[in-house]
Amino acid sequence: MKIALIEDEPLIRETLHELLQTEYETQSFENIRDFFKTDKKFDIIVGDINLPDGNLLNELKKFPHLIENSLLIIISGDGQLENIKKSFDLGAVDFIKKPFEFEELLLRIERFVKNKKDIKISENIIYSPSKKVLIVDNEIVELTFKESAFLELLIEKNGAYATFGEIENKVWGEPIVPNTLAALVKRLRKKLKKDIIESKRYLGYRLIKSR
Repeated sequence: MKIALIEDEPLIRETLHELLQTEYETQSFENIRDFFKTDKKFDIIVGDINLPDGNLLNELKKFPHLIENSLLIIISGDGQLENIKKSFDLGAVDFIKKPFEFEELLLRIERFVKNKKDIKISENIIYSPSKKVLIVDNEIVELTFKESAFLELLIEKNGAYATFGEIENKVWGEPIVPNTLAALVKRLRKKLKKDIIESKRYLGYRLIKSR
């Protein structure tokens, strides 16, 4: 488990780095520029919003591929509703308002790690929520952020239909046209190599057992 910590306050950065390093491989950055320079992929990204060289949320929105397949946790002293909403729209899984007990961050991360166990979809298809990949016939298949979010929603529905509105809110967080969803489903079906995503007009999509 690799964690990136983006925090400009030296004492907070050093303390959190030392704490996280006891459990996970951790690399810390004091600004957005240094984080963008790395070519490493992280399982979890923990970052403040307001940094010396810009707004982290605004910059990540320009380069969404940097947080694909990563869990994003925001820590910030600016807990305005607008920032919280923007964080979750970007795909953040948690928002922690400063000041907070440093151990709290570790506890929250542990909760996500425990909840990210591999899920068996069918006899030869496994989904890894922590790595955001499929394992199909023992081969690793990379998924995009939206493909993972859509698949996780179908898994959560446990055989029930996910409506267009639910998918729109969960995966995109903004209005989309039906063709956009249809294109995503087509790509995911191809990666699954089996027709286990069922669609029904007026009901939506659901995950079914492979035939």
